[in-house]
Amino acid sequence: MKQVPLAAKIRTVRGSSRTRRLRSSGFVPAEVYGHKEPNQSIEVPEKELTKILSSAKGDNIFFALDIEGAKAGEPLLAVIKEVQVHKLNNSILHADFHKVNMKEKIRIKVPIRVLNGELCEGVKVGGVLQLFMRTLEVQCLPAQIPDAVQVDALHLAIGHSVHVSDLKLPEGVKAVQASNSVVVSVAQQMAEEVKAAPAEGAAPVEGAAASTEPEVLTAKKKEEAAADGKAPAGKADAKAAPAAKADKK
Repeated sequence: MKQVPLAAKIRTVRGSSRTRRLRSSGFVPAEVYGHKEPNQSIEVPEKELTKILSSAKGDNIFFALDIEGAKAGEPLLAVIKEVQVHKLNNSILHADFHKVNMKEKIRIKVPIRVLNGELCEGVKVGGVLQLFMRTLEVQCLPAQIPDAVQVDALHLAIGHSVHVSDLKLPEGVKAVQASNSVVVSVAQQMAEEVKAAPAEGAAPVEGAAASTEPEVLTAKKKEEAAADGKAPAGKADAKAAPAAKADKK
């Protein structure tokens, strides 16, 4: 994982009005917790935090928090657990950091990336490739956190699915989700034509939860089926019936 320095200060302001003034001055209120120690209230520069999260593009990173006024002289290593964003202007309202001990296992979400979506056997014969989970929560030592979990859809046929139990995880990395949870599947195309979305690198990251409706990654278009000399598999719908129930995380 990348390690990025971030300056911070001990936060003493409390109350909604003072917090609003803090945000208007360019700082984000945040909490640091973990290791059964008391929570630590801090403030970090919004501009710098936004820049780091934007450049991360879904990858997990270690924050080396240099907290002004803290007792410890060395930067505090932490991962970001939650970010609250304003619904209208997308400004960061609050952030939660979790302290990291390199010798202790942590639970963290990593992005799922689907490979060979356009070459998928099921899609070639009229199926719809559906992604049920954009991230996978894993438990491991900080140094073992993978950048992403890759799923190869090349030989996935219509009606077949990849479950959590089918994923090949690095040594020392354990999935937290139920082993029978569906990650990706190929369903029969059913209604109006679906516009394909890129399957390669299909997860952004930071921690987006799977929705009840699967995300359609790619589907063979009607014109392509006709060009192959085959009858159309039917009209497709973005809400095509999934091959299995989505993981409601």
